[in-house]
Amino acid sequence: MITELGYEIDTEGNIGNETRRIEDLQLRFILLMTILNSNQESDLETKQRLSKHALESCHKESGIPMPELISLIQRMTKEVKEITDYIERKMQEWEAAR
Repeated sequence: MITELGYEIDTEGNIGNETRRIEDLQLRFILLMTILNSNQESDLETKQRLSKHALESCHKESGIPMPELISLIQRMTKEVKEITDYIERKMQEWEAAR
């Protein structure tokens, strides 16, 4: 897979010509889901299709049960929402103080 930035990621998780690899499968899954869903150019259908494929691939590769991966996505989504809400509140407070 080659991203628009020119980084190549092979099926073993290696980036470019480097041999570094993220061994934590859950972390790799979170990063993949974040990247897939943060692409503003992709439509919702594409994001859902790619996310489903990532979920199935991670389950197959890692053996992590689907319910655990789904729970991980739900927790991650909740945490991102909480962080975003916090930042928005702080920005509003900052704007009000100006």
